[in-house]
This record gives sequence, C-alpha cells and structure tokens, in this order.
Amino acid sequence: MHDQSLTLRVGGDSAAGGIVTTGEVFARIAAYAGLEVYTTRTIPAEIKGGHVMFQARIAPTEVWSQGDELDMLVAFDQESIDRYYALIRPGGILVYNSNDGQPPAADYVTFALPLNDLAKTINFQRGRNIITIGALVKLFGLPPDVAITVIEKQLGRRKDLLEQNLLAFKTGYDYVEQHITPTAPYHLTPRPGAEKEERLVLSGNQALAIGAIAAGCRFFAGYPITPASDIMEFLAAELPRVGGTMVQAEDEMAALAMALGASYGGVRAMTATSGPGLALMLELIGHAAMTELPVVVVDVQRAGPSTGMPTKVSQGDLRMSVFGTNDDAPHIVLAPVSVEDNFYLIIHAFNLAEKYQVPVIFLSDQDMSVRVQTVPAFDPTRIPLEPRLLWDPNSGDKFQQKGWSTMPKANPTMICTGAPRIWKNARAKSARQCTK
Repeated sequence: MHDQSLTLRVGGDSAAGGIVTTGEVFARIAAYAGLEVYTTRTIPAEIKGGHVMFQARIAPTEVWSQGDELDMLVAFDQESIDRYYALIRPGGILVYNSNDGQPPAADYVTFALPLNDLAKTINFQRGRNIITIGALVKLFGLPPDVAITVIEKQLGRRKDLLEQNLLAFKTGYDYVEQHITPTAPYHLTPRPGAEKEERLVLSGNQALAIGAIAAGCRFFAGYPITPASDIMEFLAAELPRVGGTMVQAEDEMAALAMALGASYGGVRAMTATSGPGLALMLELIGHAAMTELPVVVVDVQRAGPSTGMPTKVSQGDLRMSVFGTNDDAPHIVLAPVSVEDNFYLIIHAFNLAEKYQVPVIFLSDQDMSVRVQTVPAFDPTRIPLEPRLLWDPNSGDKFQQKGWSTMPKANPTMICTGAPRIWKNARAKSARQCTK
C-alpha cells in the first residue's frame, strides 16, 4: 500500500451481478471502521450486460483522488484479469475467482478464491460477491461485527435473502482463515480517535439532495434520466418528511414548467436532468430569465446525447449551459468540486436564484454523482438562506426581503440526511439519521 492508502479495483461482468455491490459494501465497511473512502465506477449502458469496474481508495486520512496504480485487484473473471493485471503495482495483490480465471505470472501476490464452488456449498450462486467481501474483510483485518452491520443496513431490505447474505459473508471469511492465512496479512488501520468522529458516507447525488432540502427546496419535478435519477428518487422519499412535494413529470420540459409554476407561487423549486434533458429545457430557462422566476436546474452531465454512452462520465455541457439560451437571458452556472461541496454549493445556488430572481444551472457529472466519499457532518448554518424580494406596499422601497413561514431563514429545524453515518457503535445507530 502506498502512502498508507489502499487503491482497490473490482472487475467483472454485470450479467453475473454484484460487482459494484462488492466494492461499495467493502468501502462502507472500511468507512464504518473509521477509515476515509473515495470511490468511482464505470458501468455498461447495454441492457444485456457488460464489463463493470468499481474502484475505491481507502486511507486513514482524507483522500481526494481515485488513485493511480492498483494496490489490489479483485477479478471475478478472466476478462478482468486481462484488462487490469498490468496496473497492479509491484508487490500488489490479485484476488481472483479461480473457477473463472487464471492470472499470468507477474510481480504481485495472488489469492485464489473458488467463488463458484463456495457459492454452491451454501446453495447461493448469487452470493459470490458477499463471499468476496467476507474474504476481503479477513485479509485486511477489518472488524467483522462492523462488516455484518453494514451488510444488514445495505442489503437488509430483502429479509428473505439477509440470512443467506450473512452466511455468504461467513463462508468467505472462514475460507481465508482456514485455507489462506489465519491472521490478516494486510492491515487498514484508522487514525487514533477516528471511530469517535461523526462522519457521513454518501454519494454526490445524495449530498446534493440533502443540500437542496437544507436550502428550503420544497418542490421538485423531474423526469428519470441517467445519471440524475438518484436525486429524484432520494427527494421522493425525503421531501414529504419536511412538507415538500415531488412530481414525476411526463418529460423534461413539463418538469421545468412545473418547477417554474411552484416558484411563481413562492416555493423554492428545483429540477434535475442530464444533457439531453437540459437541451429540451433551454427555452423555459429563457422564460424563467424573462419572467424573473428563481429556479435551480441540476445537470448531471454524461457522455453523448444518448446511444450507448449515458453511463460514461463527461463534462461537455458547459457551453450549452453558459451560451445555450436565447440572446441576453441572464442566468448563473455553478459547478461543485467535491461530494461535500455538492451540499454547500446547492444551498448557494438557491440563494443566488432567490436573491437575483434568475435561473441557476448546477453542473455535476456522472462521476461526481455516484462517487461515495466520507465527509464531515454538514453544518447548514455556514450558508444562511437568502429570501427573495417581495412586494410590500407599506415600504418606501416597495420591495423587501421576506421569507415564507414554511421556509427557515438560516438553520433548518431538522435535516434528514438519509445517509449512513460512521458511529463508534454502528449497531446501536440507525442508518437513517437526522441532525438538528
């Protein structure tokens, strides 16, 4: 491991299932154990499946990039070995499915896991990914009780499969202990006191959605589109808890039109889309500028207009965002620089929209949207809320800054994060926590 950090990549075919789950659950186990994580992934756009890659960088201190050379490759099939073995640093680690692949000789340590055979022993072929997680937890000496807690939280919605998932975890853990090494050959050690700190483990889209609620957004309309759909799904669950409304529109133009109608009625409103949807919204963005209606439009950018590329990362919508509207239609364009920045910058976006009564385009991207990272607990008081100017016939200036009774002026009474936190005793806490 370089610089006390681990760069881990997991590869396999999406048709086999569970590739991203393997990396994401392991990263969350490390996070719950007090380590810092930073993830990225690529997934195929084809319905029939294709190669999937998930990468996590894990360290005792904060990490700000996905890493270069691989400290460890977890390969579920021969294709993953062939694609990535050359990226493993000298002395690195290759964990591979010995039933579906054989690595070439090179300067790395190999651990063979007969995943197909192990899954058959417990009659749970779909459990190969959880078996792998159990093996990784043992190899790196992470606390098994924390791992079980994360599995229960991440996969516990299917009660009928939870017992099998826990058995699969134990199968992988025991296999390493009995056939590879009884003691962990590698250690990921949190910095002292890290387990006592309150940290969040969440994606960019989650941070953005939480920030929108903190900003006083009480209306969201959207149309499903990769990779922005997570925002709509999150707000569908959370907005009603704070008295808000989420509407799934028939298309992107209707979504923005609904948001503008809500804004005209005095409600902070937002929509979220990707490049093709933003192209459809440009005329209404011009309308919002003309009628001086505050609204926030999130564009989670992706590659290509549509065919075969919507799951790939790109940042090609900047020109359309800045120059795409008709003639002189004033609007503001912002872009976050980290998962944490999604929370604070979306609050700032709402403030700018309300203060200047203009549309604000918020440019995220596919990588930022799905990246999972550990961040400090959010402090919404860092960015006080700015209400819009309202007509006051009793004022000499006629227009005054006034808030609405339904919108907090500075500090939301309750923000439901909807994202797991890291706790000293993770079992004793719920995955869904709120902060006052």
